[in-house]
Amino acid sequence: MTDVLNKIAVVIIGINSASYVKACIESVRATDYPQELLEIIYVDGGSRDASAKIARACAGVSVFELRDRHPTPGRGRNAGWRATDADFVQFLDADTLLDPLWFLTALGHFTDTVGAVCGRRRERFPDKNIFHKITDTEWRYEYGPCRYFGGDVLVRRKALTTTDGFDESLIAGEDPELSYRIRHAGWQILRIDAAMTLHDINMSSLRQYCRRAYRSGYAYAEIGLRLIGQPEKMWLRELVRICGRACLPPALLAVGLLAGQPAAGLLLATLVLLLPFARVKSFMTNFSLSLPEALAYAAHAALVVYPQFFGVLRYPAGIFLSRPLLNKGLAAA
Repeated sequence: MTDVLNKIAVVIIGINSASYVKACIESVRATDYPQELLEIIYVDGGSRDASAKIARACAGVSVFELRDRHPTPGRGRNAGWRATDADFVQFLDADTLLDPLWFLTALGHFTDTVGAVCGRRRERFPDKNIFHKITDTEWRYEYGPCRYFGGDVLVRRKALTTTDGFDESLIAGEDPELSYRIRHAGWQILRIDAAMTLHDINMSSLRQYCRRAYRSGYAYAEIGLRLIGQPEKMWLRELVRICGRACLPPALLAVGLLAGQPAAGLLLATLVLLLPFARVKSFMTNFSLSLPEALAYAAHAALVVYPQFFGVLRYPAGIFLSRPLLNKGLAAA
């Protein structure tokens, strides 16, 4: 990394993000980086609110309205980075705030072999409810070379042009899938111990929680099965874990009933279901959680596999019925 600062394009994507997009743009403007080297692009996937209008009212922001009926994150991100010639592209979701020191910190970690750098994403309101606390805990990863990044990441433009960017057909998991291709094109991805973004999951109901898990299960199935024939079978292990953890307890119950030992079947099923509770102490240590928080996270780990498993089943069902899972944008494109 030289002392010459690079031009950075900040690509923000959003759908119905009227309550977030202005603050996101302002957080980019507040960064400790020369403003003349920043280009801000907001790509709206197909909002039914005033998201695009609000972004357009912010000085110096280029706005693209895709007006998709079935938008995908990859389509929005591709439209953004392809509209700029910047050396580096920072991807953001509209419901995030960028840390003011992120650019200067992240650029210092790029070498000739590093294609992308990501840092710490944390929740803005982790104590709002249990859903926010769980999500905040899930954002904690190990640092160093990593397999994949999420929606907030600083990427070298050459890594994007080499791979042709995001897969626009994916409704979820597009960031890990691109990470896979970036790494197999010879680049390294680094996750550094530095503040990057604050995020607002804005979740307050069990229905929202299950819906998010359902979509993640669908993504695990789509990407895990897509790469099953490759030397690196990314997400296959996670896919098998979801299926095994979801199916084993009811299978043990059924075997116990068939064998005339329902109590034994129930006991074994319960032990398997409650297996994450054996890790409560490690959750407390690794994630700096209190005992009640660690118990809640263990309950999450035990139960989240069920909506995920239904998401897994939805993927082959969509192929068989020619009805893939789709995001909802404008009623008419």
